[in-house]
Amino acid sequence: MTYLNPNYVLIPFQQLLGNCQNNVLLGLRLSERVEKFPDPTDEELQFMQIYLNGHITDIRQSKIQYKQWILKNGFEEIHNCIRITLERLYVYKEIEVELKANPSANLTDRENELKLRANKFNFPDLTNNINHRLAEPLQYQKHIETINNARNCFVHRNGIVGSKDFNNSDKDKLIITGNRFKMFFKKGEEETPAMLGKLGPENAALMLGAEEFAIEFESGKSIDISLKQFIDILNTCIFFNADIDLILNGNVA
Repeated sequence: MTYLNPNYVLIPFQQLLGNCQNNVLLGLRLSERVEKFPDPTDEELQFMQIYLNGHITDIRQSKIQYKQWILKNGFEEIHNCIRITLERLYVYKEIEVELKANPSANLTDRENELKLRANKFNFPDLTNNINHRLAEPLQYQKHIETINNARNCFVHRNGIVGSKDFNNSDKDKLIITGNRFKMFFKKGEEETPAMLGKLGPENAALMLGAEEFAIEFESGKSIDISLKQFIDILNTCIFFNADIDLILNGNVA
């Protein structure tokens, strides 16, 4: 980062969307569509006979395990993206303040110090320090925190919800909240969801909007998320990215 470079702050989101499209979404698509094991190659058969004592035949259990592995990696990629972006935003805002006080200052060493400090913050302290420099708190912070709750559950409890993961008011569930895009036809006050390949009502305008969503998981249950739900979570990341972009471009203090 050369002092104030907005593009540097948002680079992780470009990588996240590319990685998720190529890896996580593909993996979830396969896990939802595969109904039987593909025939093993000769090399696999030999390996399984020698080391695994035969071929695994329980496709249902294998799909569950494979999907959990995909989800764990997907949430970890989202966490890393958000974490890196917030660290860079923290450095950006701190440097911005110091340059206003002394426009001619050489802040290369200071920038490195701030990077090390940001890396040591826990997640709540990092967001609190960023919000301290903003006129209004990060708009999608509560959503991002719930996604991070799910990531922590995967990392520390293999995706099985425990008491440390509860984040609702009754302290008995893990709830992921987010913001997703919605397309709909609007005719007067009536709204009709837009379906791919289906015509909408006559003389109705096609609109793009947004809506909040929530996914609930009870104590002792696995975090089981469909392909569509994971796309909703990625939608939240896009809204979060747009919020950061507004901050960096001076539309938000």
